[in-house]
Amino acid sequence: MKKLLFWIIIISLITITHADYKTIVTTVLNDIQTTNNNKTDLQKRQNFQNYIPKIQKLTIVDQRVRDALITYLNAKIAEIDEWKINTNKWLLEFSKIDPQKIRDTRLQRHNEERRNLWLHEFTYDLQLEQTATNRAQYLAKIDKSTHSRLSTDWYYNYNSIKSRFENFWITFPREKNWLANFHENIALRRNYSCNKTDCTDYTIKRIKDWFNFFMAEKYKDYKAHYDAIIASHTKKMWVGIAISSSNKIFIVTHYSVDF
Repeated sequence: MKKLLFWIIIISLITITHADYKTIVTTVLNDIQTTNNNKTDLQKRQNFQNYIPKIQKLTIVDQRVRDALITYLNAKIAEIDEWKINTNKWLLEFSKIDPQKIRDTRLQRHNEERRNLWLHEFTYDLQLEQTATNRAQYLAKIDKSTHSRLSTDWYYNYNSIKSRFENFWITFPREKNWLANFHENIALRRNYSCNKTDCTDYTIKRIKDWFNFFMAEKYKDYKAHYDAIIASHTKKMWVGIAISSSNKIFIVTHYSVDF
């Protein structure tokens, strides 16, 4: 996030020639930092939201500067939303699931298709699993499926997702031949309900329903999810799962190049 802030400020300020603009930007950022000292995350989030309309009214400032500041505030709001999640329900449900069996099954299904196409098999990267788990938990909290990280994102913003990886200290190499270094697939299944002491097989079946849906894209014009499964240049995959209060199960799968 510090890196994001740095580039927002730099890109904005290089377009400014009036010294007063720089003073205003510095004053606003310092004021935000001072206001949020010793505040809870909920209070910080509210402060960020409160500043957005104030900045919009700063008509004496170049529009590009206002847009940059608002982008920064939206990024800070998204950061709080994605990191501070109530996981009580998720922990309760997942105490009844064998996570390793879930991982093995997911990996096997992906690699069956890749072997059929004479592609190298995925390896499962357990160390990177937190990125997918964190995203799944966030989606469960807001109870909807979306790739958007910022309120200004259209839907799938590659750079916004990339910045979230960087929050986990994951840095990808430079993209080659215009190929994405990673892909994100999200699946949503409704009416998740298991009263058994072991819900592993039930969960695997619900996830399989989603996987079959994505595999059916194989013969369609739009097949972004299927293409992510069979991308020849990606080597790793990892999965995150979470359950919302309305009994929706969210499955987030990340694929990436080797790094």
